[in-house]
Amino acid sequence: MNWLAHLWLADKSHTSAAGQLLGDEIKGRIDPATSPLGQTVARGIVIHRRIDRLADDHRLHRALRRLFTGSHRRYAGIVVDIGLDHALARVWPTLNDEPLEAFTARLCTQLVREWPCRAVGRSAPESAGFSRLLTGYTRASGVARALRHVEQRLRRPVDLVPLTDTVVAHRGRFEQAIGPILDDLLEAIEDQTPPTDMSERR
Repeated sequence: MNWLAHLWLADKSHTSAAGQLLGDEIKGRIDPATSPLGQTVARGIVIHRRIDRLADDHRLHRALRRLFTGSHRRYAGIVVDIGLDHALARVWPTLNDEPLEAFTARLCTQLVREWPCRAVGRSAPESAGFSRLLTGYTRASGVARALRHVEQRLRRPVDLVPLTDTVVAHRGRFEQAIGPILDDLLEAIEDQTPPTDMSERR
């Protein structure tokens, strides 16, 4: 899952927003009891990793990945995660009473409050700018921006932005999938206390 979905799950499960955002960045094994990140954030990272594994195994996520073939197949999981954030932003009023803009502002404030600056060596994302980025997922341009960000992080040049067209063309399928996926993920993380040590997503 990507940023908006991870923050939604953090909010619904009353766990760390910062941990959800740092889950892809912090590598190695995590023990919340001894982590320099602090127990709350470290537990959020553990939950982030569990969410990603469960999402990858979800039948609806797998079905959406099959939309991407050829040379882009290896990046299908990342593109589907971003497409699901796009879907979540678009169907937001059907899943939440709180407006998207209010949610992102509130969670970004929580993110800054929780952020372990000393442990990660940098400040939290600027609250207003990150909130605008999240609300931008309602538009195709927000999907393109997220894919461009992924391109910049890859070791070799890959043109992912054109896959925005595939996401938009199958927008209905993404919108139908996001609710059931989130429900299943939330149930899984609420039903099981996260272990104190979990390897990173592979």
